[in-house]
Amino acid sequence: MLLTTAFVLHVLSGALWTGATLYVVYATLPRAADGTLGRDAFVDAAHRLLMITRWTGVVLPATGGYMVWALYRPLGLLTASVRGWAVVAMLSLWGIMNGLVELGVLRMRREVDPEIGWGTYMAEGFPVDALGGGADAVGGDLTAERLAAVGRPYLLASAGLAALLLVDAGLLAGGVPT
Repeated sequence: MLLTTAFVLHVLSGALWTGATLYVVYATLPRAADGTLGRDAFVDAAHRLLMITRWTGVVLPATGGYMVWALYRPLGLLTASVRGWAVVAMLSLWGIMNGLVELGVLRMRREVDPEIGWGTYMAEGFPVDALGGGADAVGGDLTAERLAAVGRPYLLASAGLAALLLVDAGLLAGGVPT
């Protein structure tokens, strides 16, 4: 029962995260870049993606770690089969994607507050109320276009990794040979 619960939480969290990432990149990033999406709405979408990323930063390692412990003991089994390598690839993709989302949102937040420290950023993320007065701090109106330009490379790369994660998950679910 515990393994089944771990699988369910893992898949639901992974689906939420990859879906949120792809949505932000597909639906909000282009609208922010061309100015048809307001700055506050774009920041809210980025902050929500960040919060989902952080949620999965807890749930995915916990559930994934349990699944590895239950299914791949001794740990050498991870490198002794195609399925094991797919799990290692998933872990690698997850870690890089997590870092890209964090860095992209941090770069956007530093457009508002260049002096923000890592601890404050980790505690707050990029809530919309962080924009209060931040536009003047960067020498003019801080627009959604500018924020989108700053976050774009990180968010696009994270979307690519999200697609690869979904392919990897599909291969694992479809029965990659052992």
